[in-house]
Amino acid sequence: MITARGAGVLGVCLLLPACAWLLDTPALAAPAIGGLLTLGAAALLVRAAAANGGPARLDRATVTRGEQATLTVDRPTVPRWIPLTCELLAGPGTSAESGPGPTTGDDGALAVRLATENHGVIVLGPSVLRVRDPLALFGRDSRAGGTRTLRVLPRILPVPGPGAGRTRSAQVTGRALAPREGSEFHALREYRPGDDVRRVHWASSARTATLLVRQDTSVEEPTRYLWLDTRAGCYPDRAAFEEAVDTAASLAVDAGRRGHALRLWTSDGAVLDAAPGPAGPARPLEFLTEVTPTGAFPGPDGPEPGAGAALPAGLSRGPYRVPAQGLLTVVTGESASGHPLPTPTRRGCAVLALHLGAAAPGSDPSGAGPVPGAAPVRHRHARDAEQALLLWAAAARTSRSRV
Repeated sequence: MITARGAGVLGVCLLLPACAWLLDTPALAAPAIGGLLTLGAAALLVRAAAANGGPARLDRATVTRGEQATLTVDRPTVPRWIPLTCELLAGPGTSAESGPGPTTGDDGALAVRLATENHGVIVLGPSVLRVRDPLALFGRDSRAGGTRTLRVLPRILPVPGPGAGRTRSAQVTGRALAPREGSEFHALREYRPGDDVRRVHWASSARTATLLVRQDTSVEEPTRYLWLDTRAGCYPDRAAFEEAVDTAASLAVDAGRRGHALRLWTSDGAVLDAAPGPAGPARPLEFLTEVTPTGAFPGPDGPEPGAGAALPAGLSRGPYRVPAQGLLTVVTGESASGHPLPTPTRRGCAVLALHLGAAAPGSDPSGAGPVPGAAPVRHRHARDAEQALLLWAAAARTSRSRV
C-alpha cells in the first residue's frame, strides 16, 4: 500500500520526464529514474518484511485487575541496518484497552502493553503487524494471528477479622456448628421397622439389651449473603464500580476460604450459589469477571446522583427481594441515594450497605429498611475496597452478636 508521501514521489517521478521532453533537458530524467528505483526497492522490502512476521501472543491469558498484560510479536527478520518502522495493532475494537504505542523489548520483539484498569473479558484481534520503509513511502499490514481472549479478574484483598455467617441445624435450632460436611451425631432411639441396619449402634444395644439406632443431625454450612449493585447510575464513576466489584470478590473468596457457603445476587438478576469445596475461589471469580455495569455512569453533564436514568429493557428498578438471613451485605455506590436496595424476605436479617466512592470513610446510623417493616440498614461509606473491608469487618463482629 503506497502512502501519501509515496504517491507524491511517484507523481513527481512521472512529471519530470514530461518536463525533460518539453524543455529539452534530458538531465531532468535522472532524478525520476532514481525516484522510481527507490519506490520499487521500498515496495519490495516492505512486502518481504511483512510476509515473515511472526504471530502475536499474550504473555498471560488471565491477570488480576491492575497487573500488566503484554501482547508481543517478533520483528520481521531483516538486516538490522535497515531501519524499518514496525507497529503492532492489537485489533479492531481494542484501541481503548491498548496502552501507548509498541515498544521494543530486549529480544527485539514488539510489545503492546494492555490497560487492565477494568475487570472483564477483553477480546483481542485479529492482530495486525504494520510495516513501513524508512522513508515512509510504502506500508503493508499483515495479519499476526487470530483473536485472543484476556480475562481480567477482580482484585482480591484480605478480609480482616472473623467472617460473618449463619449456621443452622435441622434438629437443634440456634446451635452454632463448626463448618463441616455430612452429619453430626445427635441421639439414640429404638429401632423401627424400615431403619437402615447400618445405623444400628451395637455397643449401646448390647448394654441396654434393646436394639438402638443412631439419629444424626444434618449440618448446614455457614452462609455468606452478598448483593452487588451493577447499576452504573449508583456510582460516581467507573473507578468506584471497580472498587465495588473488588469488595464483593474479596468477600466471596474469603467465604470459601473460611469454609462458608456463598449466595451472591446482582441487581440485574444474576445469582451464584457456591458451596465450600475444592473449587475454592474459582467460581466466584469467574462469575464476577463476567459482571458488567448496566446503564451509563454519571459524567460532568450526566444525570444527578439519584436521578432516574433509563434502564435497559427487562431490567427492574426494584424492589429487590432476596431470601437472605443473618447478615446481608449490600455492595453499592456512593450515589445510590434514591435507588432501591434489596429487602430480605426472612425475619431476623440485618442489612449492611457498603457505599463505594466516598471522599472519606464514614458511617451513618442505622436507618429504616428500604421497605416499611423491613430489617434495619446500616450504611458504611468508603473510598476504596480496602476501607470497605475494614468497615465490613467491624460491622460484622457486631452483627454476629445480634444474629
